[in-house]
Amino acid sequence: MQEGRVALLALRAQICPKYDDGGGERRWRRQDFGCYRVELVGPAPRVECRVHGVVVSRVPWAEPGIRFTRDFEMECTWLMTVANRKTVSGFLHVAWRTAGDIAGRVAGRLESGMPCMFDGLTAIGVDETSHRKGHTYITVVVDHERKRVIWAHDGYGKQVLDLFFEELTPEQRASIRIVTGDGARWIDSSVAGYCPNAERVPDSFHIVSWMTDCLDRVRKRLWNQARRAKDKTAAEAMKGLKYAVLRNPGDLAERQSTALATLAGVDPKGQLYRSWQLKELLRTLLHQPAGQAEGELKRWINWASHSRIPEIVELCRKIRRCRDDILRTIRPGHSNARLEAFNNRIKVTIRMAYGFHHVDNLIAMINSDAPAYPSDCRSPSSNPRKQQKPHFFIASTCSSTDMDAV
Repeated sequence: MQEGRVALLALRAQICPKYDDGGGERRWRRQDFGCYRVELVGPAPRVECRVHGVVVSRVPWAEPGIRFTRDFEMECTWLMTVANRKTVSGFLHVAWRTAGDIAGRVAGRLESGMPCMFDGLTAIGVDETSHRKGHTYITVVVDHERKRVIWAHDGYGKQVLDLFFEELTPEQRASIRIVTGDGARWIDSSVAGYCPNAERVPDSFHIVSWMTDCLDRVRKRLWNQARRAKDKTAAEAMKGLKYAVLRNPGDLAERQSTALATLAGVDPKGQLYRSWQLKELLRTLLHQPAGQAEGELKRWINWASHSRIPEIVELCRKIRRCRDDILRTIRPGHSNARLEAFNNRIKVTIRMAYGFHHVDNLIAMINSDAPAYPSDCRSPSSNPRKQQKPHFFIASTCSSTDMDAV
């Protein structure tokens, strides 16, 4: 006998005959009834299949070889998306690692019962996000049109992104027209190799973030120079401008607006003020019509290349190299803002779980919480309990004080 193997009871419209009663009755954990633990108890006969031999018959309320009902696993997965691990373990009385395995099975069942998420892809977004200390990342791919996560994998880089494209058929790769992401060269090389007809579009969020990071480096350099020169007035002014120069002028608080008004006279050469002006010019040109933005971008590159600010000159080389890609960003209007929002939800999931021992469990949680899946895995009120009516079961109850972690 091969435990856990499944005999399809209706294989090619033929019912497998019963072989024996198997090892006796079995138990499956179901949702608790108030303070009582509920288990389904029933026989698990063996049947004789012409294809698989003698195997244990399938039961309608649980997966083969699993001692939890599908309803229990669905509820557990939903709780993992809205509560921390202490709450889930205490409420369901299961070990946290057991809950991680349950989430993986539920995500697999939901994915197998849905149309292929890779069909009809036209615009995708690629980004990496850290899930553990030590520069440990996962790569996430979203579908811009359907607003959902379609793929996630441990690691980042060209080899990881190549795994995604290798899962696609030639027709699915050919349908992709736009790929958004940051300016990482590994994204460029992977897209060029598998989707040569797709447009590589760096989204406006990352373009502006390049400039804000550069602006902050200029401020830090000037601040350190003022400290070495023991110019306390200039050092304090630089320190107070940290957030004023990075935020949009319309979003500044009153104190930050007052600090920004003194920006022009902070350093003798006006490097920080000119850097801030370049940041604002780059930010605003991304929202202009394509024809006007092209002229503004040319003006920005000319101004930045002659600014004599080391950080700005270095960034100008990158902007010049990505000039055509930036102009393509303006035309289609795609952004990685939704992908950044998914990354934030991933961070929240990690914090609620106090981390994951295995990245596969994290990826299963990402897939389970994606909008692509039906609401029955995210809402306990829509669990399909009424659809699973076993023909025979015995409810076995015991006090909640006797319940042990699985």
